[in-house]
Amino acid sequence: MLTSRQSPNDLLAALPSQDFDLLRPHLRTMELSFGQLLVEAGAPFKQVIFPHAGIVSTLARLRRGETVEVGVIGRDSVVGAGAAFYDALASTAAIVRYPGAASVIDAGHFRAAVELSPALRNALLHDQSVRVVRAEQTAACNAAHAAEARLCCRLLQSREMAASDSMLLSQELMAQMLGVKRNTISLIAHGLQQQGLIRYSRGRMSIVDVEGLNRRSCECHTADRLTVAQMPVRPCPALLAQRPAQEFGLAQRSPS
Repeated sequence: MLTSRQSPNDLLAALPSQDFDLLRPHLRTMELSFGQLLVEAGAPFKQVIFPHAGIVSTLARLRRGETVEVGVIGRDSVVGAGAAFYDALASTAAIVRYPGAASVIDAGHFRAAVELSPALRNALLHDQSVRVVRAEQTAACNAAHAAEARLCCRLLQSREMAASDSMLLSQELMAQMLGVKRNTISLIAHGLQQQGLIRYSRGRMSIVDVEGLNRRSCECHTADRLTVAQMPVRPCPALLAQRPAQEFGLAQRSPS
């Protein structure tokens, strides 16, 4: 539900009111349910989703059948912004990892607003830049840091995005998050539980000791927040709708 802040979604809330008014008549509220498929890989974008809360994972399927999480989207971002381009297809799937509410708009209405609003185009380009930076940080993290440190980092990130110490996280889902085997997750989760940092049973993850997880986490949890906070928002006069669709899909195809 929209609030007096204009929208619970940070990207929409930051738009000038006249630009938000281009979207407002066409926005509707939907509930995001755990495991819900929002975007199918290879399919055209039918709608654009602005989360109010919760976590959405973008997933890539490899040739051997493995599924790997390549991005996470929360209330500061948008799902399906590739709809700004005519005939664009989704490069990854998008699935709800933690439930919440969202504002949703049909792709056609969204595209029309993008063409009329420089502020909306700038917001989308900034969002894309943030995704690229996060993808680069995650690529470096995957190459340099041990799986346990990376899992601690991702748990802390998920806790912040979900605003909860407890969430549904199967071993399969955590393996997708890190791009590792399930038995690796089983060993790490058992060790963290033995140390009193988490409680984990039947797919229910509870974070018990936040400071302890911070000590076991790699530096990337803090580095990501600092880097994104320092990124300037610069006006871009070019029409977003005239840019190649492949440019906007770059971050989703990058490893995460």
